[in-house]
Parts: sequence; C-alpha cells; structure tokens
Amino acid sequence: MITFKKWTGIFNGRSSESYQTVQVRAPRDYFNRADAFIEDVKYMTDEELTGLNKAFLVKLLFDNFLESVRQGKDLYEYLASLSRIYGSVLTIPNNISKKVSATSEPPEFHWRLTNKNGNKEEREFLTLPIRLHSREVKRVEVFFEDMRWKHQELDIKLDELVSLLFIEFITAVRNGLTEETSEEIMDFILSKWEDR
Repeated sequence: MITFKKWTGIFNGRSSESYQTVQVRAPRDYFNRADAFIEDVKYMTDEELTGLNKAFLVKLLFDNFLESVRQGKDLYEYLASLSRIYGSVLTIPNNISKKVSATSEPPEFHWRLTNKNGNKEEREFLTLPIRLHSREVKRVEVFFEDMRWKHQELDIKLDELVSLLFIEFITAVRNGLTEETSEEIMDFILSKWEDR
C-alpha cells in the first residue's frame, strides 16, 4: 500500500510551481495612462505585441526591483522615499501631485449628484491582480526582514510595494521621459516580451 500512495502523488496534479496573487491598487487614471503607454509602445515599435498589458508591465517593474534586491543593493532609502513621495496616492483619492502656484485662484465650485451605489472613493481606485512566483514573494519577504535587521522597520507590504512601483513608473511617464530613457525602456520591454 505504501507504493500505491507514492504513485498517487504523481497523479494528484501537484506541482512544485506555486504562485501568490498580489493586488496592485491605484487611481483609475494611472491604469488609463498605463494603457496609453502600452499602446504607444506598440505604435512606436510597429509590433502587435500580443500579451503586452498592464499585468506584464507591473511584473516587469517588480522583476526590475527584484533584480536590484538580488544584486544586494541597499534599497532602504529608495523604499522610504518611494513610500513618502507616492504613498499618499494610495491613501488619498484623486491626489495626483498637481503643481499649483501660490498665486493661483481658488478652484471653482463644482457640484455633482451623489451615487447611491457606493462612495466615490471606491470607484476611483482600481485593483489589478498580479501573479508572482512563490520564490519571488519569499525573496522579497527575506529582503524586508533584512531591512528590519539592518535599518529600522519599513511599514510596507508586498501589495503596497508593487503598487508604489507602478505609481512611480506612471508618474515618470506622465512627467515625460527623455528620448534616450524612453528608447531604453522600450528596448527593455521588447526584450522581456520576447523572452517570456
């Protein structure tokens, strides 16, 4: 009977590959801007690039971060500034870091009907599920533990990290990338897309 139990394990569909889903949360306009960026990449490269979407883009951003972790870079200051600069986008609806001069006039009064189906804050944010390999998730957890040991604790979770990486990238795209940086990013995206 022991032999039978060993053989049944093969057919149970068990796989050594396991994944964890993280939730990328950001205001709707960030996701809209990501869609526009992806369409721009497809247009500029004159390629169809089936499968190039927001999930692929976020996974690239995460992989790029993970590469820095694996290279042993001290990312504490980067993460602290990432949280400080972009963290409010995750907590305050419609806080899109717009520059307002001190001499600008007060905004005009606008009214709108309230929606009985829920509050506006919930509708303004979207969530995008991203599957990450369990090994990658574990590596980031170890990285966070290293940060707690080496520095003071960062109050940041994996979902928030991935969301902040996405928000930082889209903010950079909105602010305008240099032509050289834009070309580097497109080349990087294309090389990773072809490797998938």
